Amino acid sequence: MGRNQVSGSRLIEEPIQLGIHNKSITQQESRNRQALLTKVNNFWVKGVLEKSLYNQVMIELGLEERPDAITNPWSVIIETDDSPQALPNGTKIIDIFDQIGTGRTLLILGEPGSGKTTTLLELTRDLIARAEQDINLLIPVVFNLSSWADKREKIADWLVEELNSKYDVPKKISQAWVTQQQLLPLLDSLDEVKAEYRNDCIAALNQFKQEYGAELVVCSRIKDYEILSNRLNFQSAVYIRLLTLEQIYNYLDSVGTDLTGLRTLIVEDTVLQELAQSPLMLNIMTLTYQGVAVEDLPESEVLEERRKQLFDDYIENMFKRRGVSTRYSKERAKCWLVWLAQRIVQKSQTVFLIEKMQPYWLINRKLKNNYKLVLILSYGLSYGLIIGLIIGLTVGLIIGLTVGLLFGLMAGLLFGLMEEENESIKTVENIKLNFEKVSSFGLLFRLYLGLFVGVNFGLIFGLMGGLAIGLSIGLFVGVYFGLIQSIENSEIEAKTIPNQGIWKSVRNAITVYLIIGLIIGLIIGLTVGLDFGLMVGLMGGLICGLRAGGGEACIKHFSLRLILWRNNYIPWNYARFLDYAAERIFLQKVGGGYIFIHRMLMEHFAQMEIDER
Repeated sequence: MGRNQVSGSRLIEEPIQLGIHNKSITQQESRNRQALLTKVNNFWVKGVLEKSLYNQVMIELGLEERPDAITNPWSVIIETDDSPQALPNGTKIIDIFDQIGTGRTLLILGEPGSGKTTTLLELTRDLIARAEQDINLLIPVVFNLSSWADKREKIADWLVEELNSKYDVPKKISQAWVTQQQLLPLLDSLDEVKAEYRNDCIAALNQFKQEYGAELVVCSRIKDYEILSNRLNFQSAVYIRLLTLEQIYNYLDSVGTDLTGLRTLIVEDTVLQELAQSPLMLNIMTLTYQGVAVEDLPESEVLEERRKQLFDDYIENMFKRRGVSTRYSKERAKCWLVWLAQRIVQKSQTVFLIEKMQPYWLINRKLKNNYKLVLILSYGLSYGLIIGLIIGLTVGLIIGLTVGLLFGLMAGLLFGLMEEENESIKTVENIKLNFEKVSSFGLLFRLYLGLFVGVNFGLIFGLMGGLAIGLSIGLFVGVYFGLIQSIENSEIEAKTIPNQGIWKSVRNAITVYLIIGLIIGLIIGLTVGLDFGLMVGLMGGLICGLRAGGGEACIKHFSLRLILWRNNYIPWNYARFLDYAAERIFLQKVGGGYIFIHRMLMEHFAQMEIDER
C-alpha cells in the first residue's frame, strides 16, 4: 500500500500481524484501510441500505443466472447452455459471489426499481464485515459509474479520482491501492452513464479487468444493458426477478397498516399488479395509500400513467407526513426539488454535494451575465475592504477605504474579466506544505529564482520611486513566487457535514492570508520599516489567500448561490432544506452529500414543470 495516510497523523512504521495469511502491514496502513471501510459503511450501509424503503419489511428477492449477458471466451469451443437458470429460494448475493472463485467478477441486472442497488449494498455490507476481520481481503468500495462519462478515462485513473473526491483519500494512497489491487470496486448504475458512452465504458471495464486481474461487481438496468453491442467479460451474471403475486400479497399482509383498499384493487387490477412487481413501487404504494378506500384509489389502463400518478400521490402524501417540520411551502419545496433533479439528470450525477455546485447550473445567458457581474463586485469588495482597512491603519480610515475600494473594484474587474465562462469551482479543503518542494535545494532554488526576479523588478521600480520601495516590492514578488509554489491542496477529511468543503476553504484562505502576510511583512519590514512591511505583507497575503488558499472558491460559490437564490431556484440555507427533503423521504444523506431515494423518483421530478411564481 501507499506510504501516505488518510488522516493527517504521523506515519508509524511498526508492523502488525493480522489475517489468516499473517500478512504484515504498518499500523498507519491498517488505520488507512479501516478509515476507508468505515466511510463506505457509514455512507452506504448505514446511510442508504439501513434507511432504504426496502428495509421497512424485507422482501426476499428471487435471483436467476443469466450466462447470456456476459462474454464467455470458451463458448466457441465448448457448447454451453446460455438459458436463464432460476436459483434456489433463499440464495443470497454473497453466496453467488463466493461460488465464482478466484478473480470474482459479477454483473447484477434487473428492471427499474427491482432492488439492484439494495442487492449491491447487501453484498457491500457482508464484504465489509469480512474485510474488517481479515486484512488479506480486498477493501469493498461503492462507486457510481455515472461520473465516468465526464472524462472517459481509464478505469484505474477514474477510481483514483473518485476515491479522492468522494472518499477524501489522498491520490498517492488511492494509486497504491488501485495498482496493488487492494480494492474490490462495487460499481452501481452502468445504465446512468450517458447512452452514447456506455459501450466505451464496458470496453474500459474489460480492459481494466484484463490489465489488473481485478475483482469487480457492476449493476445495470437489464434493458439498457441488452441493447449495447459490447458485453462485459465477466465470470457470472444474475438477474433480480420481479415479485410474484404471492410475494406481493404476503408483503401487504405483513406491513401492519391498513392497506385493505390497495390489496383489493391489486387483486382486480392487472395494471396495478404489474406495477407492484417492482419492490420500489410496492413500497411507495404502501406509504402512499395507507388507509385509502378502494373507491378513492386512482385507476388507469395505461401503465405509465398509473406510475406517474403514483409518484404524484407519493409526493403529495410525503408533504403531509406527520412528525416533520413544515418550514417550507409545498409549492416552493417542490420547485427546488424539480430544479435539483433536472440539474443532476443533466450532468448524469448521482450524489449531490453542495460545495460541488458549478456555474453550468446557470441555464441561460441572463443568469450567466448576472453571475459575472456579482463575481466582479464580490472580488472588488473582498479586495477593497481588506486593502482599505490595511491602508487606513497608516494614512487614515476614510482615505484608506476610498483608495482600497477603488483598488479593489479595479482588481475585481480584472479577475472577473479573466474568469472563463463555466470555469469550475474548486474547493481547497486542506493545505499543506509540499516537503519535496520546500526541502533543501528545492526551496532554496525557488526562493533564489523568485528573489532574482524580484530584485530586478525592484531595481526598475527603485529608479522611479526610491530604491527602498523598489526592493520591497521586489522582495514581495520573490517571496510570493518562492513560497506560493510550495503550497499544495489536498482533500483529506471525510465530508460528513453538508457544504463542509466551502467552510474549510474559508478557514484555509484566512490561514494562508495571515501566514504569508506576516512572512512577507517581516521580510519587507526589515528593509523599509515594520509598519510599511506589514501593510504590504498583509496585502500580499490577501492575494495568496484568495488565489491559492481557497478564497476564490468561496467568492465564486457565494456568487453562484446568490444568483440561484435570487431567482428562486434554491433556498438560501440549502443544507437545511436538503435535510428537510430527507425527512420527507425524497432524499437520503450519503456522508456530506445527498441522493434521491431512487433514480425513478428523481427522473419523475426532473420531468415536472417548474412553477416560476
